[in-house]
Amino acid sequence: MANENTGLLIMRLGLAASQLTFAVPRLLRASPAWTPVGKEIPFFSAAFPDAAVGLAVLAIQILASAGLLTGYLFRLSSALLASFYALHCLNFLNGGYRTLSMYAGVLACVCLGLALSGPGRYAVAVKIESKG
Repeated sequence: MANENTGLLIMRLGLAASQLTFAVPRLLRASPAWTPVGKEIPFFSAAFPDAAVGLAVLAIQILASAGLLTGYLFRLSSALLASFYALHCLNFLNGGYRTLSMYAGVLACVCLGLALSGPGRYAVAVKIESKG
């Protein structure tokens, strides 16, 4: 059982680290950095400004990463990231990128697997709740 929990911890930390290294610098650079992020998901561009979509995407990525790190709202966080990666996969498929769509599809599957398995024993939320 310890190996399974260690594997979940490594996946959670790696995925959260990759999300945070992408999202935090762009969020801090403000609106000029938000617009390109919003343009990456063209499904919402017709209804909302690209900067607003970019801000929402970055904020959700950061909050979902916090959920992955701590274990709070873990399944919701994993499901949100899985949906973002699925949207990116569809976007890349429509653009003709095979490798990028495969990468995004694999990450969507990893996030879905995390949502189904839970955070494991090495999560802050699990430790606090077990003491209560």
